[in-house]
Amino acid sequence: MKQSTTSTAAACLAALVLLASSPRVQASPTSPPANVRQQPAPPAAPVQAEVTVIHATNDADGGIDPRIGKVPNLGNYKSYKLLSRTSVPIKMGLPSTTTLPNQRTLQLSLKDVKGNQFIIDTSINQPGGTAFLPLLEVRAAVDVPVFIAGQTYQNGMLIIGIKVLPR
Repeated sequence: MKQSTTSTAAACLAALVLLASSPRVQASPTSPPANVRQQPAPPAAPVQAEVTVIHATNDADGGIDPRIGKVPNLGNYKSYKLLSRTSVPIKMGLPSTTTLPNQRTLQLSLKDVKGNQFIIDTSINQPGGTAFLPLLEVRAAVDVPVFIAGQTYQNGMLIIGIKVLPR
C-alpha cells in the first residue's frame, strides 16, 4: 500500500513538472502590466474634534457648570467648571496639539477609521520633561465624547473630553 501511495505521488509530481515546462502553459502575472498604475489608497480625510477641558474639584459652592452638559462619572467631585472648548483638526498620522491649563501638551493623531469608529492616538507630554501619558488609544464615534482624566491641577483634576464633530 505504501508503494502505491509513493508511485501515485511521483506520478502527480511528474505531471506537474511536465505541465509547468509545457510552452502552452503560462503563469499569470503577479504584478499589473507596466502601463497600468496602481492607485494608493487615499488617506483618511482629516476630521474636526472638539477638545473640552473641565476642572473637577471638591469646592462645595461650585456645582456643575451648565455649559458642560452631562458630566462623566470620573470621581466624587462636587464642582465641575468648563475651562476651555476648542476645535482641533485631527489628521491621519500627523499629530495635532493643544496646550492644557497645566502647561502640558495634549497630542492627538488619527490612527484609523473603522466604520463609525475613529481610532485616535492621544498623549500628554510635559514640555522639556517626560511623558505623563505616553500613548493612549481611544475610540470615538461622531458626537459622542470620550473622556481622559487624571491630570492634577489647582487642588483638583483635569478632565479632557474628545468628541469627533460631524463632517
